[in-house]
Amino acid sequence: MNDSEHNERTEQGGLSSVAYDAIMRMILARELSGGDIIQERRLADELDMSRTPVREALRRLEAEGWLERLNARTIGVKKIAINEYVAALQVRELLEPEAAALAAAKAGTDMITEWASKLEAIRQAEQTGLKQQWEFDQTLHMGIAKATGNEVLLKIISELRKTTQIFENQTLPARSFPGYDAHLAIIHAIVSGDSEQARNAMQLHLRETKKNIFDAI
Repeated sequence: MNDSEHNERTEQGGLSSVAYDAIMRMILARELSGGDIIQERRLADELDMSRTPVREALRRLEAEGWLERLNARTIGVKKIAINEYVAALQVRELLEPEAAALAAAKAGTDMITEWASKLEAIRQAEQTGLKQQWEFDQTLHMGIAKATGNEVLLKIISELRKTTQIFENQTLPARSFPGYDAHLAIIHAIVSGDSEQARNAMQLHLRETKKNIFDAI
C-alpha cells in the first residue's frame, strides 16, 4: 500500500467514526426512531460526506445491534422489545445510583458544578427543543458515569441508556423536559459530596422515570 492509499484509508476511518457518532446521536435524539428505514444517501447528504464512511458507520451500527437488516437491501433502526427495555432499566437501577455515589466523592470538578446552571437555563427557557433537553439529560447521566473514573462502568451505562432511550423514542410521544426537581436533587447531592444522598436521589429518579414510562404505555 502506498502513502496515498494509506492516507485515504486513515481519513475514511476517521470520517466513519464521525458518521457513527452522528447517526447514533440522531437515533438517541429522536431524529431516527425504532423501526425507521435508514436511507444511506440522505444521511450522507445531511452529514456532508461521501457514502463510503456512512456505509462503514452503518455496518458498525448493524454489527452492534442498533440497526437491523430488514431484507437484502434495507436496514432500519432496531425496535427494542419491552422485555429488553425492562431488563436494561433493572440494571440501570443497580448501577447508576452507585455511580452517583462515586461521583459525589469528586464533587469539585468543573463539569459537575456547571450542571445546575445548565439545568436552570433549560427550565427558564421559553422554548427549549427536545434535542436540547435530551442532550442535557445525556450529559448529566453520562457525566456522572464518567466522573466515577471507572471506564467499564461508563461503557455499560452508556449501552444501557441507548437501549432505554431507543425504546422510549419508539414508544412514547415527544414530551416536555421531565424530572427537573429530580435532576436538581442529584446534582446538589453530588456537588455537596454526599454519597448516600446522591445514591438515594438517583435511585428515586430512576424509579419515578420507570413509573412514568409504564403509566404512559
